[in-house]
This record gives sequence, C-alpha cells and structure tokens, in this order.
Amino acid sequence: MPRVKTREAVESIDPSILDDLSLPDRLAIGIDRLKRDRGARAKELAEHLGVTEAYMSQVLRGMRDVKLSTLDKMAREWNVTIEELLAVTDTDLPRVAALLARRKKTKRDLPD
Repeated sequence: MPRVKTREAVESIDPSILDDLSLPDRLAIGIDRLKRDRGARAKELAEHLGVTEAYMSQVLRGMRDVKLSTLDKMAREWNVTIEELLAVTDTDLPRVAALLARRKKTKRDLPD
C-alpha cells in the first residue's frame, strides 16, 4: 500500500480533532515536538529520565499512561512546563496525522 504523504494526511484532518485528543496522545505529540526541536533521540530522552527505550517508545506512540510524578520529572528534566508538554496546536497537525496514521496501520495489521 502506498504511503500517504504528510501534507495530504494533514489536509485531510479536521483541526477540531485537536480538542478530542487523549492526554497520552497529547503527551506523545508534545514530546515529539520537544525531541525534534532539540534534535534529540528517544533513547537520549529515556536516558535523561532513567526509563527504558521501550517505555519511551510506548509514550511516544500514545500507548502508555504516564504517572503524574513521571510527567513532573519530564517537565523538570527537560526544562519545560507540563502545559507545554500537553499543548497541541494547528502547527502540530503533521504530528497528529503521523500518530493517527501509525495507529491505523497497527489496527489494520491486527487479525480479525
């Protein structure tokens, strides 16, 4: 199946979906933004937090609930506010599209 171009995926997303994102999805998008802004890899972020790469991968896919103490540690360790980690705006539509595309792919790959 051909891969959907990010621009096409973004154009197909209604910006009102941003209001309906779960907290794990918001956190995944916020951490992805932070990761890209700082040129960091998931492994580096995991090392800073003292968690495994697998844990960080699950958080980055919105597949893991995070304790408040871990969220606080993230904010302190990365010198951002919790609000910044959870904020999602129209500029994050490409990240939302990528997250939703990965999730659809995973569901599609599961047996019925």
